[in-house]
Amino acid sequence: MTSNLWNDDMLLEMSWKDQVLSIAAEGAEDRIIRALINTQPESEWSQLVGEHTPQVINCAIDTLYWEKDAFLHQHEIKEQPQYRPVEEVLADFNGTGKKQAARKELQVRLPYLTAYEQKQIIYTFLDTNVKTDRVFVLKYLDTHFDPIYMKAVEVVWDLYHDFEAAKVLTHYASDEFIAENFERLASDYRYLPVRLRMPADYPVDRSRLEWHELIHLCARQHLPLTEQEAFAILSNTINLQLIRENVAFEGGSLFRLSYVIAIVWALGELGFKDILVRFWMENERTKSLFNSGDNDEVRQSIRDQLYADGFYYFRNFLHTMEDSME
Repeated sequence: MTSNLWNDDMLLEMSWKDQVLSIAAEGAEDRIIRALINTQPESEWSQLVGEHTPQVINCAIDTLYWEKDAFLHQHEIKEQPQYRPVEEVLADFNGTGKKQAARKELQVRLPYLTAYEQKQIIYTFLDTNVKTDRVFVLKYLDTHFDPIYMKAVEVVWDLYHDFEAAKVLTHYASDEFIAENFERLASDYRYLPVRLRMPADYPVDRSRLEWHELIHLCARQHLPLTEQEAFAILSNTINLQLIRENVAFEGGSLFRLSYVIAIVWALGELGFKDILVRFWMENERTKSLFNSGDNDEVRQSIRDQLYADGFYYFRNFLHTMEDSME
């Protein structure tokens, strides 16, 4: 039986296995598949594996078992005709004479590239002794985090102790890593005890937490969060970022908005399967609206679609949540 938060769409009435298979068959990217699989215990994942299992599901399971396996499953590069291939720009960045122009182009294009192209740029910028390049990517990762970059960020932080690296680790590293490196992280990022509730009995002041930080903390620390609260965090974050960001470009989607990837991961950890399915449906319904043109018009058309679908739920709910976190 589905939650009364949702409408009667057939997809929401399916079993978890059929939902994952159906969404995979529609071409969903691996991040939403990973989150959906992660809503169920590891012992259930074998239900999805068979002779005709879609590759995106195999990829997602491999990544969940061991993040490094994700490197073996790279997406083909889809060149954008208005730009040179990313490899050529990276060659200029790693060479001499054209480095500054290449740096600027890579920074501008990063949010709009495929996952594989983004990975090329992110690793290149992290693997440098130029702090401004590292900081640029670390700031991007803090709002568009993907677990496949965790090890690289750990290495960068250990080498350089950049504040921005400590901040990313504070938000996204495992409890074990935080506990093992607590003192050093706290010296680099002084809000660590407040943000990640380490040690476990440290009081939490919700007024100091952004919405995406709150849901991530709940996922990491196994703190209670209701379905209404989780959905309010996702829908209100999308609403706010649609206002804040430039969304009028080809190939855009709700996934491209800041903090959404991190929230989707947390929803998987917390087991909110129905929210993930509903988010995927809205992402599919609004994809065609993210096109080049007047940004205000594009933004409003997306928001109108989400309102029409009832996706903006409990718009003021976050302001009435209890201040304490027991």
